[in-house]
Amino acid sequence: MSKIKNFFSKHWQVILIVLLIFVLGLGIRAHILRYEYMFEFDPYWHLRATGYVVQGNLPQNDPLGFYQQGGSNYSSWPHFLWYFTAGIYKITTLGAAYDKELLMAYARWLPAIFGALISVAMFFFGKKAYNTRTGFAMGVIAATVPAFVYRTMGGFFEEDSLGFLWLVLGFIFLVMAINDRHKLKSWLPCSVLGAFFFFLMSITWDMFLLIPLVLLAYFGTQLVYMLIKKIGKKEILAFSKVFLVCFLLFTVSTTIHSGTKWLSRTAEYVTNYLPITETNIDRVNKAAIDEADVIGATVGEENTGKQFFYEKYSLLVVVPFLALLAIPLYLIFKKPNNKDKEGIDYFSLLIFYWILVTGFMAWTKLKFTYTLGLPIAAGFGFLFFLTTEWLDKKSVNYKRVFTVLFGVFLIGAIAAGSFFVLSKEPTISQEKDWQNAIFWLYDNTPQDAKIFNWWDYGHWIAYFSERKVSTDNTNSHWEGTSDFGKFMISEDINQAKEILKDYDTDYIMFDATYFDRMSSFAVYGYWTTKFNDPKITRYFGTTLECQMQEKPISGVVNYVCGNQAIQEFELEKIKTDYHTTPDEIIENTPIYLYREKDNSRIYFLNAAVNKTIFARLWFDDKTLEPIATKAYSSGKVRIYRVNKESQ
Repeated sequence: MSKIKNFFSKHWQVILIVLLIFVLGLGIRAHILRYEYMFEFDPYWHLRATGYVVQGNLPQNDPLGFYQQGGSNYSSWPHFLWYFTAGIYKITTLGAAYDKELLMAYARWLPAIFGALISVAMFFFGKKAYNTRTGFAMGVIAATVPAFVYRTMGGFFEEDSLGFLWLVLGFIFLVMAINDRHKLKSWLPCSVLGAFFFFLMSITWDMFLLIPLVLLAYFGTQLVYMLIKKIGKKEILAFSKVFLVCFLLFTVSTTIHSGTKWLSRTAEYVTNYLPITETNIDRVNKAAIDEADVIGATVGEENTGKQFFYEKYSLLVVVPFLALLAIPLYLIFKKPNNKDKEGIDYFSLLIFYWILVTGFMAWTKLKFTYTLGLPIAAGFGFLFFLTTEWLDKKSVNYKRVFTVLFGVFLIGAIAAGSFFVLSKEPTISQEKDWQNAIFWLYDNTPQDAKIFNWWDYGHWIAYFSERKVSTDNTNSHWEGTSDFGKFMISEDINQAKEILKDYDTDYIMFDATYFDRMSSFAVYGYWTTKFNDPKITRYFGTTLECQMQEKPISGVVNYVCGNQAIQEFELEKIKTDYHTTPDEIIENTPIYLYREKDNSRIYFLNAAVNKTIFARLWFDDKTLEPIATKAYSSGKVRIYRVNKESQ
């Protein structure tokens, strides 16, 4: 008892800081848990895989997604998140059987807990690399920086929420090993533990390629820096052996587990952007697009991320640029002192390359912007360290001004992180029509029913309805995605029948907004990135939501459709059923007008869209009843039952 009391007495400040950072990190991330469901789409795919693990029957391939192509291959994905979560579930429930709702509760809470733990780990990273106050700064910013908070919010159940934890823990033990580089009994266990956590990241998340990219650049530059500073061979060897033991153990263990492909992927990533050539510059700016890379050219998160920096990082957006400038200057002009008689710094270059690599990734791709979140926290900690070291020699007034500025920045960071989460809502919570349709599938269709669908809602359909889907968000088989695109733009009844027959389809799911995306369906149907090709640009459709407005005195009813106000009697002149005679001619283009029978929507279609099987089904062309009939409608979402007996 006395030992415990002495421990708390000795380390109470660190314990208090850890608790504060954990509560701050968890509190911000848990805001989103006020909603019933998880965030985004991919977490439902990971949760379904985790459910199979809990039940002890993870299959080789996904039994529900891309059913025609045999499903996504589970073995090609890192499994650790699924088994780790299943283990936590089994241990904490004392071996309880699989419960779908209970497991989702775990998946909703765990990312927020992981995010809070990572924020605490960032405190220890800063503490071991510099000092306690620097660690505090890193931990607080990690707990609040919006881009990182986003990927570790409650319900964002993906590999990165856990993978980041192993990355930071690996950095901590590497730093500890370097600090104790002259004490074999200290540095060797730390190097081994660093390699172990790096290995855990490699089996958790594909982003582990950050490790070789950052560490090799760091090691090479650090050696050059030590040589320039004329550091003795003994010191260089001590640093080198500590680093190489850690890195080689990580490399060997990862290769044994995953094979050598990851090495070529790492090399390919470098050669895609270095050396600086016209081709590589075009690749960075997305000016050079592979005609066959339809997914990369059309999915929003594949776009450049530079234009979203302020949204993702708030005022912290200046930190990486300042840190990348300050670190080289600091290393050049750093002088020996009582703490560091050699006059060198062992960890600033690690932060430098962590920022540089992830900053480049975030600049070139929107989906990588979150990887810069933790490096921003590390960069902020370094700038904090630099400033406080300088202030130690200054008067009290300087320190008071800095304290006020830091307090304002800290409050701003907390506010930015909190506001960011408060402004988010799980997409499925907003998509009530899709909710209703998916639950209808679960209640009203056979368990072996096959759904022909567009990929964007595939994970929801598979998870909630537990039915097979022709495509999903993994986009693991381009054929399924392309075939749905072909169906959407098809004008040939026989071609449409053949596609449905090939997929043995039972039900088709449509969304009213698909009329706005017909050119995209053509891109996927023809599988090309030649967006200006006439066979792509020939499609035009617009869907406008209509809101009823009744004047309080006169009782006159108007509808506001988009930005256009339409009187009720004028709106009801618009046809609701399929027709082949244009309603208007706009700039020499025949336009077909439609409205929903409840006046909730109006549609503007050109001839190319109006001829499609999709448009004819949506607007009840009776001649298509042998293909499919409407089985369910909920707002903008409809489900059609395929008439297999007529095929």
